[in-house]
Amino acid sequence: MSIFGVIKSDDQVFTGDKLRIDVSGSFLAPDLTFATISHEISVDAGVTWYNISAKKNIDWLFTTAGTKTISVRISTTEPASQVFTKDITVLNLATASLFSTDSDLYIHEPEIDQYRPKKWSSWNMIHLMAQTWIIDFLDEKGIFAEDGSKYTVADIMDKEQVKQLSTYKALQFIFEGNSNVGGDLFSIKAAEYNKLANAKASRSQLSLDFNKDTVSTVSERTNLQTILVKRA
Repeated sequence: MSIFGVIKSDDQVFTGDKLRIDVSGSFLAPDLTFATISHEISVDAGVTWYNISAKKNIDWLFTTAGTKTISVRISTTEPASQVFTKDITVLNLATASLFSTDSDLYIHEPEIDQYRPKKWSSWNMIHLMAQTWIIDFLDEKGIFAEDGSKYTVADIMDKEQVKQLSTYKALQFIFEGNSNVGGDLFSIKAAEYNKLANAKASRSQLSLDFNKDTVSTVSERTNLQTILVKRA
């Protein structure tokens, strides 16, 4: 059948955050015509359908984590219809233990939300990028647990120790994402926050769960400045 459904959305979203689902790119073969009710969306694997024929997009919010199936049903005047699906991953915000929050960004950039994509209701995905960067940073610098494994988010015993670093990295990523050309205001701001992040990373002392026993002890505190200087 010459019906082509196109579902555009982020592949990941946090619980409680807005997800924009756009099916406006769906199309038909030249010999077909859209029905009056042409575009319908389901966010529960086809149990409930919503008519979005006019806007062809919908904003949704999931309250539970897991894999969710988004479906679009495209109908023609033949009559005929076809369903297309896309799976997305909803991450649990409560258990993600993000190192920074939007409130931390506002301290440095009170108007930062003016740069937030309309498809989002928060900067949580950027905070996740910053968190991932920090974990990868430890790995790249050869800072491992006692058994040689890579540290995870759960192994950082005191999240306050990485809050500022995560905030700087998040702001760097936001301004980088809005920069159109080198030397513009966004790229300058991104470079400033990258410099602050690097300085913070080189001076930080972290309470890491070195022996993976979930108990923080003085002997497990890691001074990044000492380690980075020794390995430079």
